[in-house]
Amino acid sequence: MARILKSVLALVLATGLGATTLERLTVDQMVEKSTSIIRGKIVSSSPVQRGSLIYTVYRMQVAEWVKGGTGSTTAEVYVPGGTVNGRRQSIAGAPSLNIGGDYVVFVWASRSGTPHIIGLSQGVLGVKMSASTAEAVLSRGPIEDAQVVDDQGQPTSDAGLKLSLSSLRSRAHQAAVR
Repeated sequence: MARILKSVLALVLATGLGATTLERLTVDQMVEKSTSIIRGKIVSSSPVQRGSLIYTVYRMQVAEWVKGGTGSTTAEVYVPGGTVNGRRQSIAGAPSLNIGGDYVVFVWASRSGTPHIIGLSQGVLGVKMSASTAEAVLSRGPIEDAQVVDDQGQPTSDAGLKLSLSSLRSRAHQAAVR
């Protein structure tokens, strides 16, 4: 996974930050590949530079570890792109999270232990309470700022995603017992 992210970022940097290609991931694929799945509110963000790459580090107040986790009440996730010392990097397909926003993020840890979001914007779901069922509904819109391909590398569309938090919990539980 770390090699994939480095390859994508290297390709993006080599092409002038103009385009990103993402493999479309299903919910089950993201659950399987995640080292953790976190539900929480974004409390702060700050840029950090690692080598030639700039990341935005989002800090979350954890409401729930859906998968994995340390039991900690806070977590960080690194998203490629940001501004350091007047130098800005933008990565197509990278999510931008809002302070105070309630999200579920699918996280994988690199070899160095750095927590990244799986599939860039694919791995971030907004949380809203359903008025009719009082259940948490997770969703994201279609990815429009990056090319999406299927598992064969063929261009495809992304229609966004919507599911209940209880469904995600069930999928994470099923993946853990396999």
